[in-house]
Amino acid sequence: MSRFKPYQNKQPMFLPPSIEDYVPSSHLARVVDGVVEALDTKDIENKYSDLGQNTYHPKIVLKLLFYGYATGNRSGRKIAGMCESDTAYMYLAQMYRPDFRTINDFRKNNLAMIKRYFVEIIRMCKELGMVKVGQVSIDGTKIKANAANRRTKTRKGYEKWLKRIEEEIEKMLKQAKEIEEEEDRQYGEDNRGDELPDQINTKERLREEIKEVMKTLNTDKEKKNLTDLDARFMKGGNGKIDVNYNGQIAVSEDQIILAAEVINEPNDREALTGTLEQAEANIKEEIAEVVADSGYSSYDNYEYLEMRGKTGYIPDQYLEQKEQGEYEKEKNRYHTENFLYNKGKDIYLCPEGKELKPYKGRHSNRGVRKRRQIIYKGVACEDCEVRHLCTRQKARTIAREERRELLEEMRERLLSKAGKEKYKKRLHTVEPPFGNIKHNLGYRSFLLRGLEKVAGEFTLMCIGHNLKKMHLKWRDKKEDKYQGTANSKTGVSICIREYLSFLINALRRWFFNSLNLEYI
Repeated sequence: MSRFKPYQNKQPMFLPPSIEDYVPSSHLARVVDGVVEALDTKDIENKYSDLGQNTYHPKIVLKLLFYGYATGNRSGRKIAGMCESDTAYMYLAQMYRPDFRTINDFRKNNLAMIKRYFVEIIRMCKELGMVKVGQVSIDGTKIKANAANRRTKTRKGYEKWLKRIEEEIEKMLKQAKEIEEEEDRQYGEDNRGDELPDQINTKERLREEIKEVMKTLNTDKEKKNLTDLDARFMKGGNGKIDVNYNGQIAVSEDQIILAAEVINEPNDREALTGTLEQAEANIKEEIAEVVADSGYSSYDNYEYLEMRGKTGYIPDQYLEQKEQGEYEKEKNRYHTENFLYNKGKDIYLCPEGKELKPYKGRHSNRGVRKRRQIIYKGVACEDCEVRHLCTRQKARTIAREERRELLEEMRERLLSKAGKEKYKKRLHTVEPPFGNIKHNLGYRSFLLRGLEKVAGEFTLMCIGHNLKKMHLKWRDKKEDKYQGTANSKTGVSICIREYLSFLINALRRWFFNSLNLEYI
C-alpha cells in the first residue's frame, strides 16, 4: 500500500470545483459579500453608460475594497494581484480580474457613496444588536499625509525656493545654449534646436506649482505643503511633528465606529460637537453619555453638553496633573489649582490663607463667543514674605471664567467612583479601534491627497474595522448556535444539514475513487 496520497499535480479535474468550496463558511469574505449584497448601488450603476465595453458591477469592486481595507490591503495593485492568487478575493471578484486602475478610479470617483455605505453598515450593526448607545467615546489620532515635510513652507520659504529654481533653470538654459552652439559647429544646423531638456520642463512645472501655492497663502507665517495643500504640521502620538491629518471617531461600547471625520487642525476641541452629532444622525438615536480625553476639554464643549442634556466625562488638563500629585510638589505650591474658591463669600484663599477679592471684570475672546471673566486680586500681598515665590507683580491675581462651575461639576463627576469607572471604559472602547487600524492593519499614512479624498479613505478604514467586528460577532453567534441549541429544532436542522453535506461529499469521493480518479 502506498504511504502517500496520490501525487498528480498536473491531472485535470473531471468536474471543476466551485470557488465557494475554497472559502470557509465562517470566513470574513462571506460577511463582506453578504453586507455588500444588501447595499443599494443603483446610484453608482446609473453613472455608467450603456455604450462601450461592459464594465465590472459596482458591487464587485466594493467587495474588493471593503475586504481589502478590512485585511490591510488598500493598494489597487495589491488588490488586483490578489484577484489572481487569493481565493477570498477570487470569490468576491467572481473570478474576474479587474485592473488596478479600475479599482483606484472607482474608489476616487465614489467617495461620497462610500460614506453613505458607512452609515448603512452602522445601521446594520445596530439591527444586529452590536451598538449600545448608553455611552459613546470620542477620540482622535494623527495619521501621516501623503506628503514630504520638506515641502511645507511659509511664503518666505517658497520665495527662496522659487529663486533657487529660477537660477537653476537659467543655468540649464545657458548650458543648453552652449551645447547647441557647439553641436552646430560640429554637425551643422540641421536640427530644429527648440526642444527643451526634460530637466528644464520639470523645473518649470515645479516653478508654476510654487507660484500657485503662494497665491493661497494669506499671511507670511502661514505654512502649506506643496504636495498636499490641506495637510498640516501636527504632533503625533509618538511626539514627532509631521505633515498629518487628524482622524476623529465616535465609538460605541462594542467598539463599533459610529462616526468618522478627518480635520486638518491639530486641536481636538473643535471636533467634539461635529463628531457627536454625526454619530447621532448615523444611528438615528440620542446619545446620553459622552466620554473623551482632556484634548476635548473646553468651556464651550462643557456648555454644549449641558444645553443638549448630555452627561459628559471629559477631564481638563489640570485635573490629570492634580490626580498625579503634580500640584502637591513644593515647586507648584502657588499654582492656581492650589487657590481655593469660597462661593459663599465670593473670594479665593491662597495657600497661605490670605484672601483674593473681586477686583474687576473683563471679556475673554477664547471660544465661540466672548465670555466674562472676574479678576480676583490679593489684598495682603504687599507684606507677604513669600510674595516673590507667588507672583512678580505687587499683588497676585486670578481670572475666573463665568462658566467655571461647569468645570467644577465635571471634576466632581469624574472623581466619583462611578465616574472613574465610566471614564476607564474608554481604554477598552475607543483605543482598540485605532490600535487595529494603525497597528494591526498598518494604516499609519494615507494614500490619497486633499481633505475630501483623505476623509473618504479614512471612512474606508473605519468600514473595514466595522466589518471585522461584524465578522467576529457573526462567528461567535454561529458557534453558540451549534453549542447552545443542539437539542432544539434549530440545532437538529443544522446538524442534519451538516450531515447531509458530509454524506454528499463522501459519495462524491467514492465515485471518483471507483474510477481511479483523484477527488479534489
